[in-house]
Order: sequence, then C-alpha cells, then structure tokens
Amino acid sequence: MAQWQMYPRNLDTRGDSRQEVMLSGGIFTGINSFDIKDEQSVNEYGWDTDEFYPAKSTAKAPVAYGASGNARTYLLTNFGSTQLVRAVGSTLQYNSSGTWNNISGSFSSIDWSAANFDINGPALILTNGSDTVRYWNGSTLNTLSSAPKGRIVAADNLRVFISNVPSDESQDQIHYCAFQDATDWSSAENSGIVQYYTANGGPVTAMTTFGGCIWVFKKDAFALIYHTGDARAFYRLVPSSDNIGCVNPKTLVDMGSFLAWLGQDDVYIGAAGAANRIGEPVRTFISRINQTYLSKCCAFTDGLRYYLNLVIDTATEPNIRLVYDTRFKTWQVAGINEQYLYGVRFNNAVYAGNVAGMTYKLNAATTTGAWMVETKDFDRSEAEKEYNEIHAQMYAPTGTTVTFQVSTDQGNTWQTIGDPIQGSSSAQNQNIIVPLDVVPIANWIRFRFSGTGPFRLYSFERYFKTHPVQI
Repeated sequence: MAQWQMYPRNLDTRGDSRQEVMLSGGIFTGINSFDIKDEQSVNEYGWDTDEFYPAKSTAKAPVAYGASGNARTYLLTNFGSTQLVRAVGSTLQYNSSGTWNNISGSFSSIDWSAANFDINGPALILTNGSDTVRYWNGSTLNTLSSAPKGRIVAADNLRVFISNVPSDESQDQIHYCAFQDATDWSSAENSGIVQYYTANGGPVTAMTTFGGCIWVFKKDAFALIYHTGDARAFYRLVPSSDNIGCVNPKTLVDMGSFLAWLGQDDVYIGAAGAANRIGEPVRTFISRINQTYLSKCCAFTDGLRYYLNLVIDTATEPNIRLVYDTRFKTWQVAGINEQYLYGVRFNNAVYAGNVAGMTYKLNAATTTGAWMVETKDFDRSEAEKEYNEIHAQMYAPTGTTVTFQVSTDQGNTWQTIGDPIQGSSSAQNQNIIVPLDVVPIANWIRFRFSGTGPFRLYSFERYFKTHPVQI
C-alpha cells in the first residue's frame, strides 16, 4: 500500500505565503503606492459599482438616445418628468418618445442654465446671459422680457432667482421675481435683489435650491439665502464659508440628501449649511485640471453616484469621468475620452450630451469598451521574494478579452503572464503561473488586469516565497 508523506519543504515551489486581495476600495492617487490600502488601485479606467459589489465590475456602456444635434451641446436638462430639453449649437430641442424636435428660434451658441417653475402651468425657465430669458411649457417657447439676462438660474416653489448678470454693476447680485410670478421682476415691494458681498469679491459662480434655502456660491465662498416670511425683507443671506466655493455651476448636483460640487482644490458635499471634503482619493486628477477649460467640466447623478467629468492635462474637452458612490464612499474612473458636457437624471435614468451634439443614455448596455486596473505595490520589505502564481476569481463571459501583467519596478515596465482565458457564463478561477525566467525575484510586485468587454474581478491571490536577507 502506498505511503503518503509531506512534500519536502525545501522543494516546495508553491510559495510559503498566500495573500488574497479584493479590489473593492476604488482608486487612490497622490500618495506613495506602498501606503494605500491593499484593496485600492493606483490607476484605472472603465469601472463602476453595481449589484455585485464588492466585486470590481466594469462600467456598463451608453446607448445613443435619438439623433445627433450636429453641434456642440450647451444644455441638457429635464422639463419636469415629461421631456428632455437640450441646446445644440444655436438650436433648442425637446425629446418626445426618443425623437428630438426643434423648438422655434435661433439662439446664442453658449452655455445655458435652466430651472423648473410654474407660469400658468409647468414651465422650464431658460437663460444664457445673452439672449432674452425664455420659458418652455412643453409645446411653446415664450419670453420673459423683464427678467434679467443672467447666466445662472434657480427656482423654488415661491420664486425664480437669477444671478451673474453681465449688465449688473457687479456680478454678485441675486435677482428674484415677485411671489410666484416669474413675469414680474420690477415690483418694488415684491421682487428684488440680494447682494452677496465677500472680502475677495468676484461673481456668483453657482446657485441652486436645496433644503428650503437658496445655496449661492462664489469660487471661494458660499452662503445660504433664507426666506424670512417678513414683508419688510423677504430674504436673508447668511454666509457659510469664506474658503469653500464652487468653481463651475455645471458640477453642482443635488444628490437627494446633500449637494455635491467641485471646489478649487477638492470635491465637496454639503447640507444644512455645512460642507465636507470627499476628493482626497482623486486629488491628483483635480490638480491636473486644465484651468483654461475649467468651464467645460460637468457632473450629474443617478441618485446614488456622483459622476464628475474633468478636462485634465493638455486636453481641451472633458477626457475623464470619475464616479463617487455615496453608499460605499469610493471613487473609481468610469470612463475616459467621452467628452460629456452636460448630464441629467430623468425618470430614474441618466443622460449625457457630448461635444458632437449626441445624447446618450448611460449604463444602458453591456460593456463593450476597454478597461484596466493597476494595483498598489505589494509586499514592501527588505527581503526579496519569488512570486510563483496568481489565482484570480472572476467573471469573464465569452467574447471578453483579459490580459494579466506584472511589474517589479513600480509600473515602469510590464511583463505579460498567463494563457488566454476561456469565456464562461458563470464565475471561474483562473490559475496564472508567474515564470521565474520572465519575472525574477524582487522586493515587491504590482499587478495589472486589462481587457475589453464585461468583466468582474471578485478577488485574486498571490503566492510567493520570501528569500533570506543577503548580508
């Protein structure tokens, strides 16, 4: 009868150590890769959170929504829950059942701002700082000839507010209409102006209604305007911060329980007049914003995630889309080179418009594009290690391509390892040998997973043997 005994330890090539990693922590840039958490990445694109979290899952693909407007997108917003409305070039359009229809008129080819209100029925107030203010009622475009031509508009259930008016002596004034009458901007005892003065000066940069207040921003400050209920002074402006502001009105998004926006050096969330930083993991991207094209950045939400589109490095259009998931407090890079300029949540779906005038419904189809994730440098120590193999637990259906790579010099050079995978309709375990003739012994190692098509990484394990320190 056969006698079994333990495999001699000095001949065991399977590795003395085994470490498992789940890349569930999102991206973290700006500090040494040794010092971030094991579950975080140093570089990535093509990812989003889904129902399989904490698995690392590829972002779903967008689907074209109607025909192109054949010109740059200058607005994408909602008329209540009835229609999408967009500005493409000098044309305004509304979407009915997936078809874009022109709204009569020709307008300046510049960014618009919009807010829903009531003018003898539902109305969408539209302003761009140049043309006469308009409102759309679902079938007809009308003018608000007495309204100031401001660049920013907001509305609550009482009044419409317009700010950053080029003809004002200073662009720190917030105009408001008469009580529930957006056609009246001149009644001395009913309409008026609130001036937002700060020590550093400057124009109003963003404005929205939230939590029963009007939130007003400059690039380095913000304040709340409260309704007093006193006819002698309808509104009272209360400063909230003299060092936190919003640098782009298109990044200011109502997330439901709080606001989110892009500041000068961070991303912030705010509620009840207070604000907190959340952008530390993506601070490197924020510092790389091309300030010349800061006005082209934008953001939107699906109710759970904050999608932030930035123009970074030498790009002149938005070339990276970051996503912050409010449930898991993680940042990821959802897409690159998409060039989205406006986005809106409409009837529980997310839509975005790009530089070519196309409107897309986001996260609407199976992943088709490329993706990549690069881990931190593992196993920092003085001793050298011999890496033997990787076991990756993943989902990669037929048609998906996957490449496994390793680097022992912090990402300067990469070596491809492993055999082509076989697609499967269920989760699988992929065993990947790390050949010693390709990847020599090293002090630390970094991994990169890349490919195309739908992919989900549940976790992976690395096996290695630590060598004695040579003295």
